[in-house]
Amino acid sequence: MRTAPLDDALADAGADAFVFVGPPGDPLVHYLSGASLPCRAAVVYAGRVAVVPEQLLPDHVSVSADATVLDAEPTPATRLPGLVGDSVLAPRTLPHDAALYLEGDGVDVASTTAHRRARARKTDAELTAIRDAQAAAETGMAAVAALLAGADGDPLVDEEGEVTAERVRRTANAAMARDGAAPETVVGGDGALSATEPVPVRVTPRSGGYHGLLARTFVADSDGGWERRATLACEYAVDAGIDIVEPGETTVAAAESEVLAELGSYGFPPEAGSASVHGVGLDAHEAPTGDATLEAGAVLGVAAELDDEGAVWIADLGVVTESGVERVGEFPRSVVPRADY
Repeated sequence: MRTAPLDDALADAGADAFVFVGPPGDPLVHYLSGASLPCRAAVVYAGRVAVVPEQLLPDHVSVSADATVLDAEPTPATRLPGLVGDSVLAPRTLPHDAALYLEGDGVDVASTTAHRRARARKTDAELTAIRDAQAAAETGMAAVAALLAGADGDPLVDEEGEVTAERVRRTANAAMARDGAAPETVVGGDGALSATEPVPVRVTPRSGGYHGLLARTFVADSDGGWERRATLACEYAVDAGIDIVEPGETTVAAAESEVLAELGSYGFPPEAGSASVHGVGLDAHEAPTGDATLEAGAVLGVAAELDDEGAVWIADLGVVTESGVERVGEFPRSVVPRADY
C-alpha cells in the first residue's frame, strides 16, 4: 500500500485517521488491509491499519504486516469512535450508519478522494498480481482462439457441436480458472457464431484480487475485408493511446482522445468508434481517470472499439514507467484465430 497520498491528506486536513467500512471482498478494504476479507469490516488508517471484522477471519486470510486485526464485532462500525480522535477523513461511500456512529460520538467526518490517488500507483507486489492476472487473460484468450480455429462450417461447428457465444465464454472462463484466476468473460453477440462475422471477446480475470484486461476479435473465415481494416484501426488506436503518454505530463483524457482520433483517421464515422483509457487494479475500472495526470506506477487499460458493419474490440494493459508505457503481455492481435498461441 502506498500511503503518501493518505498521509498528505490527513496532514492537510488536520485529521488523525482515514476510516472506511465495506462489505465482503470490498476493494478499498482489500487495499488498506492487504487481503480480500470474506466479511464486512471496518478499517482505520493512521500510520498503521486497524481492521475490525464482522466475524473471526479464517486461517487462510492473511492481512499485510502493517495491519492489525482486532476482535470481531457483529456491527464493525460501532468500534470506529473508540479507534480515532476528534476528526477523520472518509470516502463519500462511507456507509450512513458508520458516519452516524462517528458523528454521534462527536467525531468530525470530512470526505476525501485521497484513497483514489493512493490506489492509482501500484506497488511492486500489486504489479506482480496484475501481471499474473494478465497471464491468465492470455490463457483464456488462447483457449478461445483454439476453439474457433478448430471449428468450420457456417454457423461454426466442431466435434462437440455448435460453437456458440456461451460456449466461447465458458471456454475462456475454464481456461483462466485452471490458471488459478477468478474468471470473467464477455462475448459480443449471442447464439451460434458465424464463420464470417467478427467474434469480439473481452476477459478481465482476477489474481490475488487484481484484474487483468484483454480484448481481441476473431473471424474464423475472414476474407480480409471490413473486419481486417477495423481490427487494424483498433490496433493502431490502442498503440497511439499508449505511445502518447509522457509520464507526469499526459492526462488520461488526452490519451483517450488520441485513441479516438486514430480510429477516425481510418475513415470510420465518429458514431461507430469508442475509446476507453482508465486505471485497472482491484477494480476493473479505477483511478487514474479523466483529467488525472499519468504517473509512473499507474496501470492502464487502453481499449478501442468499432461497431459499424460488425463489432471489433481491441484492449491491452500497460504499466506507466518513468519513460512511457510498457505493454503487459504480448498476445497477438490478428483477426485469424490459431490453435498454437
